Amino acid sequence: MTESKGKSMKIGMIFPGQGSQALGMGKDMYDRERIIQEYFEQASSCLENNFVRLCFASSEKELKETVNAQTSIFLISSTFVQLLVEKYNIKPDVVAGHSSGEYAAIFAAGGMNFADALYLLKKRALFMEEATSSFPGSMIAVMGLSIEKLKAIVDQFDDPTGIEHVVEIVNYNAPEQLVVSGTIPELDGVTRQVRAAGGKVLPLNVAGAFHSRLMQEAEKQFALYMVKVDFKDLNVPLINNVAALPVQSNQHIKESLVRQMSSHVLWWSSMQYFKDCDMIIEVGPSNKLAKMLKREWPEKETYALNTPADLEQILNRLGKEFEKSELEIDLEIKAEFKEQQKLEKETESLNE
Repeated sequence: MTESKGKSMKIGMIFPGQGSQALGMGKDMYDRERIIQEYFEQASSCLENNFVRLCFASSEKELKETVNAQTSIFLISSTFVQLLVEKYNIKPDVVAGHSSGEYAAIFAAGGMNFADALYLLKKRALFMEEATSSFPGSMIAVMGLSIEKLKAIVDQFDDPTGIEHVVEIVNYNAPEQLVVSGTIPELDGVTRQVRAAGGKVLPLNVAGAFHSRLMQEAEKQFALYMVKVDFKDLNVPLINNVAALPVQSNQHIKESLVRQMSSHVLWWSSMQYFKDCDMIIEVGPSNKLAKMLKREWPEKETYALNTPADLEQILNRLGKEFEKSELEIDLEIKAEFKEQQKLEKETESLNE
């Protein structure tokens, strides 16, 4: 629990996954917070990749690559949550991460260290990229249709006996916000039918048919690397993607991370465990999950943290002071020094 004006508040933290990346993400926070700069340096060293260049000065195309997207989103989310914990003593009471965002959620709950999370995410992404090369596909978000109506459309194009004609409803984000993953011709067919039925379709900024059976081979290969990481029991519950259930043991965490690669993301069911939270914060380079919750639960205090202005708003709500950045402090010290020098010169001229 986090104290706010003498009252304990239950805080839920949620973490976005692939597709939430954008060039320049986290730049304002990076510029003002030394702790974030230090994590960028650590990540760049761990993966031998310049994350300052990747996040702030590469290209949307380069950032979209699976390994770049997943590791950079994790970097942003994990550094933001560490800023909340280390600088402001704001800790989660329950966590969840959307798809690859589950790694940041586990990190926030104390389940694995920063370097190990980056290591696993890179392996995960590389296997997913290999699967995408072998079985090309993509994902679309569908709005405005019920699960039943969308399933009836998907069933027309999916051949569950093989992997040549694949379309699956894979993300259950909200009652009428669903994601379909699969092979391109079949997704095109679903798109036409959804629009004909009055629904909306939005192509997602991802490189493959994630969370579908096209990822099963990647899942098998990834599972072999779980023994290389020292998982710990969590400090607070994680609501996992694959079953939408609270888990805390290290064994359950490992199982969840392996299974989620080809399993569906039961996000809306997971969010039901956040209903009793006093505040829900989406931590990372996006506000889409927070907006989605706000539409469904307009009375719930829901925030997104990806800019200094967002941080100040959250701190004000919790009755905490928005501390000055090191740069602001340095500028104030320099200004005071110059003013002192000016006064000394004026005093000297008066005494002459």
